[in-house]
Amino acid sequence: MKSVVGLAVALLAGGFVLWIQLAFLVSLATLGVGAGGFLTSLNGTVDQITAGQYPGAQADFAQVESAASKIAASAEGPHLGVLSIVPGVGTAIDNWKRLGGATADIVGSTGELLSLFGDLSGENGSRKIFNDGAIDVARLRELPPRVAAINLGIKSSAKALRDIQTSGPMAGTLARVQRKALGEVAPVQNAISVLVDLAPQLPDALGANGVKRYLIAIGNQAEMRASGGAPLSLVLVEFDQGRISIPIKGQTSTQLFPPMNAKVKWWGPSMNPFFPRNPRKEPMVVTNTHPSLTFAGREMAGAWVGGGFPEVDGVMTMDLTAIAAVLNSLGPIQSETYGEVTGDQLGRILLIDAYEQFGQDEAAARQVANQQLLDDLLTQLLSGDDLVTAAKAIAGTAPGRHFQVWLRDPDFESVILKSGAGGQVVDPGLGDWSAVYTQNGNQSKVDVFQERNVFVSVQLADDGSARVTQQMNVTNATPPERPEGPPERVGYETSWLKNAYIMYVPDKAKNYVPNYPQGFAIRSFKNHQQYGRGFANDGNGQKIVRMVGWTPPGGQTTVSVSYDLPSGTFGGGGGLLVYSLRAEPQSLFRNSTLTVRVTAPEGWQPEPEDGMNVTGRTGEVSAIQDAPVDVTMSFTRS
Repeated sequence: MKSVVGLAVALLAGGFVLWIQLAFLVSLATLGVGAGGFLTSLNGTVDQITAGQYPGAQADFAQVESAASKIAASAEGPHLGVLSIVPGVGTAIDNWKRLGGATADIVGSTGELLSLFGDLSGENGSRKIFNDGAIDVARLRELPPRVAAINLGIKSSAKALRDIQTSGPMAGTLARVQRKALGEVAPVQNAISVLVDLAPQLPDALGANGVKRYLIAIGNQAEMRASGGAPLSLVLVEFDQGRISIPIKGQTSTQLFPPMNAKVKWWGPSMNPFFPRNPRKEPMVVTNTHPSLTFAGREMAGAWVGGGFPEVDGVMTMDLTAIAAVLNSLGPIQSETYGEVTGDQLGRILLIDAYEQFGQDEAAARQVANQQLLDDLLTQLLSGDDLVTAAKAIAGTAPGRHFQVWLRDPDFESVILKSGAGGQVVDPGLGDWSAVYTQNGNQSKVDVFQERNVFVSVQLADDGSARVTQQMNVTNATPPERPEGPPERVGYETSWLKNAYIMYVPDKAKNYVPNYPQGFAIRSFKNHQQYGRGFANDGNGQKIVRMVGWTPPGGQTTVSVSYDLPSGTFGGGGGLLVYSLRAEPQSLFRNSTLTVRVTAPEGWQPEPEDGMNVTGRTGEVSAIQDAPVDVTMSFTRS
């Protein structure tokens, strides 16, 4: 009898242990499946919101909610209550439950972010924030507290994740989920942090407290300035209690500043080396000569007022790359002169075909046709409810400086600069820096054909110093069948190019020297601090040089700057050298190509990475400059 009872007890005990083991394994499996689905879907939701795809974000968020439920369910059940009695295991189970709570909080905050996005775009059934040519100011005022609440929730969720203890039993599983979850929460935090700074500024900026005026300069990439295309068309936009109007618009040279680019007087920032004295007296079309919009925007605003127009609260520059993005998002428009115009066709039509279709004597007719095309686009944009869609398309071109903003309000301007849309040119202060620009000097329209390669050659030393040469190769790839043009090589019928080649060197650079072809010259900056060898203070204490010369159709020009960077710039003294470079873009019609070649000292070798070509002690990478490019190469002792 005793043996039967003992056997029964043993069976019961064994079954109980087996039940706990199996239930625990099921819980772990549920946690793994839930965590994997949660992280993947959360990342997808944020990507869809960033891309402006509300239905896709909704679908991914439904998966986030389902996965979060699995994570919460995995931490429940009587078997875990029994296990929590075991010393050490109870703490792990408590942290497991905290993980479920943290993921639930993340779901709540992400859902609020999705709801906010749906309200702004009007895709969740509510009235769009922009409708019938007006912005709903009342809803704008609701944004800051909503954004602040979402931000607080995300921060609280991230803190809860960080507070989870991952020692003891189940440490490996909890640590992996915690680490990945924190990684996936980061994009959610980034998405909301932009709105945290932006939302409080929007009501006033869009006329809630009085009229706000902004000058939009349409840059022509066939005739480049350092900070963008020549501002050959201007539009004044007014916001008053959410209502949008365009009281002034037209071609810069003939309609707004006649006769033909008349000079105007204005006061500009005193440290701008491109204008030697105040007050300025120059045409509006040369105001964006400084590479940084923090200078050029102020110059454009000043010249606008100098022309007798009302003062503006900011300047926005857009070129045909940005406008093409709008057309691609909204659909084509019809032009009496050019027929159906799509985003993919726009650049060729206005930068190439229009100059071939209308000769120099027909410049006025070309300008009328181009202005009508722009007016049609503005009419379609401002009379409908697609401003949010258009704004997202335009913002997507900001990294390549095709859309830039300068604002008079310093608080709002700081938000713009932080976002990367301020067109600021500033040495990052770490590693190497490449900032090179071309500026048209003969009113030709051949910059649309410009083919540029920037080649950075670096020789590292053991102490982390380097000798660097930055070389800018520019080909005037005007089609060979195009006529060479008038003998004076000036105006938009010429195929010759007279460029100023503007190049920076890093603040830490020493022994800097420019190199340029025979027949070229250094064009020094007058009445500004000089650093020698043609280099001058750009107004921000940075070193800049300007080399000028002619390039025939089909010809190539190569200019360069060479300099030393001091010991310790790239490490040294240990077992690792790390070369780093930030390369700035210029808003060309054809993106520049960047090639970086770094050679290590004797006894060192590059650590291969995806996309890197390695030959002996040398590593080389290339990239398209459609945004700021960051390059990092590591070298170890061989």
